Amino acid sequence: MNIATILLYHGVTSAPSAGIENFSLKHLPRDTFERQMERVADRAHPMSLREMAGRLQAGDSLPPRSVAVTFDDSFANVATDALPVLRRHRIPATFFVTSGFVGTERRFWVDKIEHMINTTTRTELRLETDDLPDRLSLDSAEDRIAAVVAVKAPMKRMRPTQREAALSQLAVATGVESFDDPAPNYRNLTWDELRRLDAPPDYEVGGHTVNHEILSYLDDRDLDREIGDCLAALSRGIGRPVDLFSYPEGQAAHYDQRVIERLKAHGVTICPSAIDGVNLPGSDPFHLRRIMVGFMGRAFPEALFA
Repeated sequence: MNIATILLYHGVTSAPSAGIENFSLKHLPRDTFERQMERVADRAHPMSLREMAGRLQAGDSLPPRSVAVTFDDSFANVATDALPVLRRHRIPATFFVTSGFVGTERRFWVDKIEHMINTTTRTELRLETDDLPDRLSLDSAEDRIAAVVAVKAPMKRMRPTQREAALSQLAVATGVESFDDPAPNYRNLTWDELRRLDAPPDYEVGGHTVNHEILSYLDDRDLDREIGDCLAALSRGIGRPVDLFSYPEGQAAHYDQRVIERLKAHGVTICPSAIDGVNLPGSDPFHLRRIMVGFMGRAFPEALFA
């Protein structure tokens, strides 16, 4: 029985990084991504996520080493750096987009944390809140990376209003309250760039909420807004209906049956998770697993293409 692998990326970059920026490799170096796509093109059977999910759900057999490539969030470098590589190697891809960031200078809250801790001139932070670590050393790059990780973990469990308050406290503690000159990797897609990404059947845009909120944490009204408004905005932007989606964060605690039912009610047909793993025939299109390549050291699955 052949397995199906879905690769998950966030960004692909040719821009330099200062300090601890991009320490997690959320934005994979372009030359690394190029080598990986060469491997996929040479050794695997690339196909669109839509085709893969349909064949899996039907229980059909798949070609050996079947691979689908996906991207989450709304980073501009997906259009400027990743898409040319994908096209050159004729590899289909699906781009799950956080609609509320497209065409804006908004920053994801995780990137705000990284920016504040990376650029502050202070060597120690004291945070007067029960929700975050009370003291963080910033003496070295290693300390700053540890601080980002330590602050992100509790914030990921917060509701939006609580998180905004915690971010404000961090801004005061670091003395970094401006994001007027962002690093290139933080730049969001424009609507024109988004339209370039959407060229079915090989290249498709899907939803990833309006504000990148964790869906299982939301009440019914906010859940419907994050799904419905995202799909409506993307549909207007690209000029066609959107029925693909992916869960922000995407681990087991971040979606449930209530979320799945609301997605289906909005016309969504496929919504992969970010739970690490591969897929077998019969896999549910709302529980597909993906491999988050590069992020926090997750290796490209070379063994699957041997």
